[in-house]
Amino acid sequence: MIEKLAILKSEIDRDYRKIQKLFQRFETSYNEFNSSNEYSKLVESAFYVSQLYSGLENIFKNVAKTFENDIEQTYWHKSLLERISLDIQDIRPALISEKSFECLNELHAFRHFFRHAYGVDIDKEKFKIVAVKVQQTKDLLEKDLEQFSLFLKKLMA
Repeated sequence: MIEKLAILKSEIDRDYRKIQKLFQRFETSYNEFNSSNEYSKLVESAFYVSQLYSGLENIFKNVAKTFENDIEQTYWHKSLLERISLDIQDIRPALISEKSFECLNELHAFRHFFRHAYGVDIDKEKFKIVAVKVQQTKDLLEKDLEQFSLFLKKLMA
C-alpha cells in the first residue's frame, strides 16, 4: 500500500505543477481579454478553464481509484466531483473543501458547456462569474491539496 500512496502523491504533485501553469496562462489570457476585449482572448481563456478542470479531474480520478477502486459510470464526471468532496470515515478525508466543491461545480458546468456547445458565443458577462470561480479555486486548491498531501505522508510513515 505504501507504494500505491507514494505513486498517488507523485501523480498529484506532477498534475498540480501542470495545473499551476494553466492558472498562470488563464490569468494572462483573461487579463489580455479584459484590456483588449478581443473575443479570441475570451475563447482562449475558456480553453484554459476547460484544461484546468480536466487536470483537476485527473487528480480526482487517481485519488478515487487509489482509495475506493470504483467510480460511478453513469454521470461519472459529476459523481467523481461529489465523491472527492466526501470525508470517507476510516478510508480518507475529503480531498476538497465544501467551498472548493462549489467553485469546481461551476467550472465543471462551464467545461461541459464549452465542450458541447457549438454555434453559441461565450457570454462575456457570464464568463466573469467563471473567472471569479477560477481565482477562488486557485486560492482554495493549494490548501486542500496541501492537507491531503499531509494525510498521505502520515499514512506512508
